[in-house]
Amino acid sequence: MDATYASALSALRSFNYDYIYNRPDSIAQGRAVIDVLTALVDYFIANPAMLPSSTNAEADPVTAAVTYVAGMTDRYAFDTAVRLLDWPAERRPLGIDVHG
Repeated sequence: MDATYASALSALRSFNYDYIYNRPDSIAQGRAVIDVLTALVDYFIANPAMLPSSTNAEADPVTAAVTYVAGMTDRYAFDTAVRLLDWPAERRPLGIDVHG
């Protein structure tokens, strides 16, 4: 990559980190996602019978729960959190609507 393109790419990266990724609102959104995923994993560790039958029965409970939650789409994860954990709307990230 020549110096002109490298400089432009560096400026773009700096802008993204300063004004997008590290904004307090962006960090709060990330925290909201981590909170719900952690709560779902904890729930399925404590309630392994709630995991689908297709889950690897030979896996330890932590691996089974993490693998199951990791395979969820965003919407499905939040639908599940609302259904199983009564997850409050104000704790969901912006832009995530749920069904039911």
